[in-house]
Amino acid sequence: MKQIIYLYIQIPDRNEFTVLGRLSVENGKGEFTYSPNYPIDWVPDEIFYPLVRGKTYLVRENKGVPNFIMDIVPDAWGQSVLRRIFAKEKDTNWSVIDYLHYSNNADRFGALCVGSVRKVTQKAVTENFQNFVKLDEFLDFANAIRTGEEIKKINLALAQTTSLGGAHPKITLYDDKKLYLAKPKDIHDPVNIPRVEYACLSFAKKKGFNVVNHKLLSIQHHGRPKDILILERFDRKYDEATGRFIRYPMLSGLTLLHAEWSTTDHSRWSYPLLANEMHRKKIAIKDIHELYKRMLFNALIGNDDDHLKNHAFIYRYGSWHLAPLYDVVPQVAYKPQTLTMMIGTYGNKISRENLLSSSAHFKISTQDAENMLDETLGWKDELKEHYREHLTKSDFEHIWNLIPDIL
Repeated sequence: MKQIIYLYIQIPDRNEFTVLGRLSVENGKGEFTYSPNYPIDWVPDEIFYPLVRGKTYLVRENKGVPNFIMDIVPDAWGQSVLRRIFAKEKDTNWSVIDYLHYSNNADRFGALCVGSVRKVTQKAVTENFQNFVKLDEFLDFANAIRTGEEIKKINLALAQTTSLGGAHPKITLYDDKKLYLAKPKDIHDPVNIPRVEYACLSFAKKKGFNVVNHKLLSIQHHGRPKDILILERFDRKYDEATGRFIRYPMLSGLTLLHAEWSTTDHSRWSYPLLANEMHRKKIAIKDIHELYKRMLFNALIGNDDDHLKNHAFIYRYGSWHLAPLYDVVPQVAYKPQTLTMMIGTYGNKISRENLLSSSAHFKISTQDAENMLDETLGWKDELKEHYREHLTKSDFEHIWNLIPDIL
């Protein structure tokens, strides 16, 4: 069966939506066509889908869905919520187009929205965020999802279909003209993941990384303490003139590399290749250097969940930039020997030799790379004290025993 959606986009740095194009998918093959009336010369992916108005691109990746559209598909948590909400209404297998149709446009990653007609509708661009005071209700809902209870508050459920993140519960909330992503501890987590992630982000910020604005919120929920990591949405900015949010275009690392998510072929999941594509995208050299430092930091803390969806790029003021650091959590089940992304000559192995082997791709000299790595490794004692300060004794011991050994 052929499925069709229309793509709408908020024009960069303006609070105005227009039709970008149409996507049709049938039997795992897609066709994407830019609208003949698309009014500007800018497009999200000018490298793999350059603007030719009216041209139809044949799409074979992701079972017919271009990567820049895959970026706005709900994450694993959002998909599980949608399947639960619409279980009685939809008893067939879910496709990517289904997830796009049923999910909420308001909190999608970046500036894209979807609809079923060839014009931007008010419904498609309505901003209906949950207020921050709904935090208690969200915690109840997240527990209900995990325990298989009946879903009663549909509006609250539909607010949990963001494309940012993975399988952990999360929700976009509004407070004082800003949007936040709230991430509580999941009932299946072996340690307090929100507190661990807060410790990693706050340490990275101390060390000069460009980090998402964050804080750790501790509340009483049904008489028990509950930690929630709060991240400020960096792809939104409130516009006082219109009372709405300007949405900054975003792309994942997956899109920049023209790689696929649902595949066993991860040959393009690579830091050096990502640096190459950043050059091609005309991203500033300081951002490319920061990507190298993030690779070193992930190796230091043992974050082997450093996949391409956890690297993002944002379009602001006429150019692309490396987005702030987010989703940085060390492995909590075993001591990692590898990262998910390829590092250098020796694949994804965490080792000094491998971390130094790819520095040329980042336009970093061998000596400067050695200095950066030595500086990063020199943080270990300070990191240990930082973890000890922010984690419980048992969580600290659990995490610290899994730190990789890098000579």
